[in-house]
Amino acid sequence: MSRSTTTVPPPAAALPANETNRYLAKVKTSLARRWSHTRMKELYDQADLARFLWALEREAEALDVLRSVTAAVPVPGAEPNYNVWSPVVTMNALEARIRRLAGDEAGAATATARILADPGLAPNRDFITEEIAKAPAALEEANAETSVKWACHKLSRRTGSLIHLCELAVAGHPYGQWYDAEEVDRLIVEGRALLAARLRAAA
Repeated sequence: MSRSTTTVPPPAAALPANETNRYLAKVKTSLARRWSHTRMKELYDQADLARFLWALEREAEALDVLRSVTAAVPVPGAEPNYNVWSPVVTMNALEARIRRLAGDEAGAATATARILADPGLAPNRDFITEEIAKAPAALEEANAETSVKWACHKLSRRTGSLIHLCELAVAGHPYGQWYDAEEVDRLIVEGRALLAARLRAAA
């Protein structure tokens, strides 16, 4: 299948027109030409864009980006494609978090149901707890990157993983019994602040 047949129109929040942050304008210019619901790299990049907007407290725009994907990509069936679902489940998790903290219980419940239906993570307690234990050092290392692109990339991916785990715990998933959800939430706040600072410095 050619790239042109798998590219779909991006949402308004992903278009570079009127974007005042120079780094985000660059990201959007690239992504708007290759928006997709089926290609792994593009889906991960789209999840990054949503987290960039969220970090800058532009939640409505983040939700526009998220919903353009989460509303279109269903929960996997009997033969899941985790090249697609792995990035998409993190987008569902961020949607759940934004809606939950905004008091949108119905919207949060819908997004949460999708991550509970398939959390996109193997039941590997050692791996999950190690990811959380390594998170403080990983955030520090990411923030030390001199490249804006790589700093934002690494901060986004690490924070996205933490959001995923936090929302599973909040929803009562069994994985949440393996770690302290409050500590994960604290790390999310830290990751968001670091990401926002790097994005604003690149504005």
